Amino acid sequence: MPYVAKDDIILNLENEINFIQGNATKFDLFLYKDFIGNALNLNEPTNFQVAIFLGDRKVLQYSYPSLAGVGDILNVYRTQGQGQLEFTISEQQGLSIAPGALFAEVTVMYEKYYPAPKTYIFPRIKLGEVVAGEGGNDGGGNSGTGSDNTVVSYSAMEPQFMIESITAENPTTAGMMSMDNNVPALVTEITFRNLDARNTRITVLENFLMNRIALEDITGVITIKDTEPTNLYAIYKILEWERIDITAGNGDADNSDGIRITVALENKSYGPGVTKNLWEVGQNVSFELDAIGITKSELTPDGISTYVDKNLNPVATSGDNALTGITISYSPYYDSYVTIEVNGISVVIGDGIKDADAYFSGNNGLTAAKIEEIRAGDQLIWNGSLAGYDLEEGDEVNLIYEVNEDDLR
Repeated sequence: MPYVAKDDIILNLENEINFIQGNATKFDLFLYKDFIGNALNLNEPTNFQVAIFLGDRKVLQYSYPSLAGVGDILNVYRTQGQGQLEFTISEQQGLSIAPGALFAEVTVMYEKYYPAPKTYIFPRIKLGEVVAGEGGNDGGGNSGTGSDNTVVSYSAMEPQFMIESITAENPTTAGMMSMDNNVPALVTEITFRNLDARNTRITVLENFLMNRIALEDITGVITIKDTEPTNLYAIYKILEWERIDITAGNGDADNSDGIRITVALENKSYGPGVTKNLWEVGQNVSFELDAIGITKSELTPDGISTYVDKNLNPVATSGDNALTGITISYSPYYDSYVTIEVNGISVVIGDGIKDADAYFSGNNGLTAAKIEEIRAGDQLIWNGSLAGYDLEEGDEVNLIYEVNEDDLR
């Protein structure tokens, strides 16, 4: 039977209530005058507020009279002589609260108190525990009609997790994550469930790993930070990542699976304002992502058409596999195609085969180079019988291809 007191008024909760995220839960608080059992007359106070805290962070607020955009509905029993305050954490609100201990801070204001208004702010009273996951309400709560004016102190883009293990076990349910050490500098593996504490997919992390790190091959950094005002955070370089098939039989990318990243500490928070230095089981954390460096596309120079290898005159050829004396001056951009024109007419080039009008070779025609393997200095080889004619010294040959812009500077 938890209770707290402020001066001559006692605030009482009959029983703590533990409830599962996403289930509507009703709470009743009772106010007594001088001693428990002597109900406070709620016709005399004029304003009531109940602020809900998860640790030191305010996550919800209920008010009477209602404050538009600030507080949710607080029911005050003013006529029955019960001294009772009632509020409901709705299903949607419950999804927004991370697992952990929940407390209420009650404020009662007497605006007409003589000779001056008087306000009672009670010490925080524990309501119960928020349990991660889905399922029925084990705390006896009833469905309520509260609105969705949830007051939260974090961005909707910031995933919310609780540390479930510091010995690298796979997290067991949504909203949980694990590390392989509690010392920030010694952490090398971090595993997240695919759903955070609000049952929201960690798409921001998946997108970062797949598109920034895997696709564009840049260096990724993840900053793990305590959501409580301890100022503890650690900056980790992401070395590798993989999907973890936590729930067997559904692949490794289901909502009930996870992602593991291999990391190395780059830096952490220091200074007199940092009040915690170790990661702890039960600690609520979030993370931010950052990219260091430039993408592959930014690293790759532009391809531009060459102004060389034009109006070239071959040596006279006879028959197939004949040397022309014409060599390509640059390696084609990104292994791209080379067009060959003889007197303005395009001819067919062999792609690793000799059975074509012409082909390039790095060994005087012994083997034909694949188009993607043509390199500066390879010679044009001519097949007169296949093309239907031999080359003459007065013919004009153009090699049309793109080259890295930097190669021409």
